[in-house]
Amino acid sequence: MRIRFRVSLLAILSLSIAACDREGLVEVLPGDSPGQAAPTLETVIDPTDVPAWIDTAFFGFAGPGNATFLAVEEGTPDLVSRGLIRFTSLEDTVFLPPDTLSGALRFDSARVVFNVDTARTVLASTGTTVQLAAVKQGWDRGSADWVLAVDTPTTAIPWTDGPGGSFGSVLGETTMTEETDSLVIWLSDSDSLLRAWLDTSQVNKGLGVLVGDSGRVFLQLPRLHYNIVPEANPDVAVQFRALATDGTFIYDRTELALSPGEVRIGGVDAWRAFYQIDLPDSVTVTGSGERVILRGATINKAELFIVSLGAPPEPWDAEANYEADANDLVADFTVLGPKTPVGETIFPSAFEIVPDSLALGTRLPIDITARIQDWADVPRDVDPPPVRVALRARPEATTFGYWQFGAAGGDPEYYPLLRIAFTPATEFKFP
Repeated sequence: MRIRFRVSLLAILSLSIAACDREGLVEVLPGDSPGQAAPTLETVIDPTDVPAWIDTAFFGFAGPGNATFLAVEEGTPDLVSRGLIRFTSLEDTVFLPPDTLSGALRFDSARVVFNVDTARTVLASTGTTVQLAAVKQGWDRGSADWVLAVDTPTTAIPWTDGPGGSFGSVLGETTMTEETDSLVIWLSDSDSLLRAWLDTSQVNKGLGVLVGDSGRVFLQLPRLHYNIVPEANPDVAVQFRALATDGTFIYDRTELALSPGEVRIGGVDAWRAFYQIDLPDSVTVTGSGERVILRGATINKAELFIVSLGAPPEPWDAEANYEADANDLVADFTVLGPKTPVGETIFPSAFEIVPDSLALGTRLPIDITARIQDWADVPRDVDPPPVRVALRARPEATTFGYWQFGAAGGDPEYYPLLRIAFTPATEFKFP
């Protein structure tokens, strides 16, 4: 009987609910549901539209010693540049079957093999001669320049023969009459040369890479091919290879001073563009002039547009395409300058700098949506920090030259711009 009573009670309650007055129920049409009626808007902001927009560029984050190439040039109106290379990881013994280990009776047939970057190489009409010369003085890969062989915090040693390096006799040369992917230079007196490099009691001064007449040659760091003729069997020659363990180049031009109206990205010394933008809570909607709250909005897309100032003067104009991206700046660069820590890469901000497509006034977009989303998500009762972004080549020192773009302190026609597509926050209230 109890079971029947409970079932009856449930049935009565269900009928009572169904019989309730329906006038108090809320009816919501699909088009009035939360977020459905909010339009997607766009705003384009330039440095005059915000409380503060600061941008500049710093360099010195890399150098010729970090580059994967050697820029070698002479006899042109643009530049004189000379390479320095060093081989230190050399084998000097041979294993002969079945179980004989033999030292070298003679180092024979040594040659330096370069890969040539033909896209950046410019030969003279009569051909360009590339030479390998003895270096008469020790040098430091990370600090050697046109004037100093060593320039560290504790030591500054000039080149003994004056600016441009200290070179002795030419040990090998070849003339390029047409662009080719590979360049081989045979070394004279290879036995004494390699024995000197193996002698750890003295400084390995390496080789200078020079243009002997006229032309511009871009080379990859080389490898050394050489033969060992072992004492145990002088009728056998065994070939070995070694990669250059050090490589850099020195040149005779001073970088142009940065003007207030430009930023730079790229170059062998690794120019980086830094931005610090204080965004307002509300912005003007493009096309309507209406002011709309940006804080708390859904940021659909945010792009920083940098505007090309055209090619820098030679030899600083970028000679090849290169990749770049945007990164967080984790402190105020107006205080810390070039020492400002750079944080994570802003995904998906990667972009390519293609000199042939960057005429004066060309706009180049960089996607920084994630960073503007972070700013918009800060609670309305908290002051958000400025948006801080660094633009840099990746990897750095991939080109000799850089490219220049308009900055906030320059011509308004070339101002950087921030374009934001967003959906304003909506409030949904029950009737």
